[in-house]
Amino acid sequence: MFVAALPYSGYAYVEAFLSQNQESWITAHVNAFRFFGGVTRILVPDNLKTGVEKVRKGETVINKTYQEMAEHYGTAVIPARVRAPKDKPTVEGSVGIISTWILAALRNQQFLSLRELNAAIREKLMVFLEKPFQKKDGSRATLFAEEKPFLLPLPVKPFELATWKIATVQYNYHISIDTQNYSVPFEYIKQKVDVRINMWLGTATALNPGQPKSVSIQALSLACS
Repeated sequence: MFVAALPYSGYAYVEAFLSQNQESWITAHVNAFRFFGGVTRILVPDNLKTGVEKVRKGETVINKTYQEMAEHYGTAVIPARVRAPKDKPTVEGSVGIISTWILAALRNQQFLSLRELNAAIREKLMVFLEKPFQKKDGSRATLFAEEKPFLLPLPVKPFELATWKIATVQYNYHISIDTQNYSVPFEYIKQKVDVRINMWLGTATALNPGQPKSVSIQALSLACS
């Protein structure tokens, strides 16, 4: 289950997925930004491989697709340190509360699809966000009304998911990605190129690291699931 929480209000977004793969991770962020109606200036994710490839002392390598998504929304990725829950206490607290409030409320129900489950989660989530605080006035929803004006505006179009791979152009000026063949300009023969595959549009773009230009190439056949 994906949980994103804002730092001031604790206003949260929750969505269930069948896996923690790249598509689920990016889709969750896109949906969360849409739900909030804006974008925070900083993202503080866990150190999942779908978000952070490597964390060492003095070096952090962000997943290329995740970084591309962050740039699309004009935000910066600053991962939480390993075993440092205080880096994102709002989310850590919200995860515990939401687990009790939502999952406990739904534990005896059966759902025939992920869409049905998420509809039930959304219903419980909205009740949770409107629920008055116990020790102070207001709710997460009322505090969110104060916090929302400080969010960055959403871009005109949402981010389109893409994955990155490295391929070598063969003598027939084709590259093979996931058993599918793509043609590229002949001058790329025997060169390694970065390939950006758009998961939702079924297209790919070959980027030559030594040249600033890019060449869009249509997939002969690209199956997405």
